[in-house]
Formats: sequence, structure tokens, C-alpha cells
Amino acid sequence: MRLAVLAFVVLLVAGCAESKPAVVSKEFQDAVTALVQEAGGSANPAFSAMTCGSVFDGNPDDSVAMWADVDIDVAPESLLTAAVSLGWQPQLPVDDWSVLLIGPAETRVGLRRGRLRAEKAKCSIAGRHQDLAIPMHPDLTDGQRKVLSPSFARATTAARKISTAANVPVDEDAFPSTAALTTATLSTCTTPTSRGAQWRATSRTPLITDADLPTIKRTAIGFLDGWKIDPRPSQPEYFTATREDTNISAMMIKSSEGTLELTITATTPTCAPVR
Repeated sequence: MRLAVLAFVVLLVAGCAESKPAVVSKEFQDAVTALVQEAGGSANPAFSAMTCGSVFDGNPDDSVAMWADVDIDVAPESLLTAAVSLGWQPQLPVDDWSVLLIGPAETRVGLRRGRLRAEKAKCSIAGRHQDLAIPMHPDLTDGQRKVLSPSFARATTAARKISTAANVPVDEDAFPSTAALTTATLSTCTTPTSRGAQWRATSRTPLITDADLPTIKRTAIGFLDGWKIDPRPSQPEYFTATREDTNISAMMIKSSEGTLELTITATTPTCAPVR
């Protein structure tokens, strides 16, 4: 145990390098300043940048953490309205952040107790100056929900039919009978003009050990009327289906624990813009 701890410490020390002041990109400054002004803030953000300070980042001049802070006397709702008008994707608030956003070039912004924090980092390890290096999940606007909900409903219907063909219970957590988009995993994406959001859902359900995979596959495909099927003839345990803005794959293989499982993965290629 002591040797393992010592090796870990040595690795951390070896990964350290000198961190030095760096140039703040104009793109970062313009994006943050525009957001503050659109929200009605009167103060100018204070910008700074440092190289990441890790040998694992390669060229230190390309590995930079940039940040900005400014006190902003606006309500969280006003900041959100301004952000959406500029194409920033709202994120679900966590911890003590009242507003979280992702904007141009993956710029992150958070509002906490009247102080706005903006960050953009290209570092292999989150460290100093990266208060916003936290998991973020899109908070959909009403418009985005209208765009994405139909595709998730299509995926839910198909996934439930595939489960029926395999004679296994439907995974209600992944594909509920209500087809509510709130159960899907959301991620932020980029459109040509702004940020946006996409969804993804996956279910894993045990099959009986001697399940007849070719029959299950054939029956499932037969249930998916109206879908474009790629039957993968050489793979009795796998097929894909697409329809409009919805993609589905079904796979029946053993898990790492040796259990035969039906895995259904559904995604949308559509990046619903925030506006």
C-alpha cells in the first residue's frame, strides 16, 4: 500500500510544470463581455489566463486556462434571458450556482451570489482557476423540448416493442410509458449559430441464457414498421434502425459479468438550438 501511495505521489510531482501568465483570447473576452452587456451589467469583467502547469498537456503555450470575474447587479432570470438571446445553452443549476451556462467555444459561465464567473480551459487536469470544471447537464428551453420530445417518443415506442419481442420487461427508467424526455441523458452540442442540446437513452435487460437471438432479432425488426432497418445479416445479435431524427441500436451479448443482456441504445442526431 505504501509503495502504491509513493508511486502516486511521484506521478503527481512528475506531472507538475511551471504555470505562467498567458494571453486571454479575443474570442473569450468578446463572448463574456457581450453576455454581461446583454444582461445589463455595467462593470467590465477582469480577465486572466495561465498555462495549465502540467507536463501531460504537451505544448504549454496551447494548454491554457482563462477566466474572468465581475460583479453583476442583475437577476438570474435576466442573465438567463440574455444568454438564450445570444445562443448560450442554460445548464441545470448545481451546488450554490444560481445560473450555469455553456457558450461559444465551450466557454462556461456561472452566477453565484451576484458574482459572474467565466472560464475556458484546455487542461488535461482540472486545477487552479477552474471553479466550473464540474459536470453540467442542459436545462432545456420550451422550444428545445418541443423539438426533441417527438424523437424521444419515437425511440421509446420502438424500444418497448424490441423489449416485447425479446420477452423481457421494459426498462421504465430509460424508456417510460409516458415517453417523458426528463428520463433521457442530455448533452450540450453546437449548431452553426449557437449552442444546443441532444438526448441519449440506454437500457440493459437480462435475457435467459439460451435465448433464441435470431428469432428475437427477426421479431423485433418485424415490429418496427416504418423504420429504416440495417439488419446486419452476419450479426444475429445486432441491428440498427433509423427514422427521421431518431437512431436506435439493439445488441444481445454477454456483459462483463457473463450475463446475456439486451442493450437498447437510442440517440438523436439533431442538435436542437437554444433559441
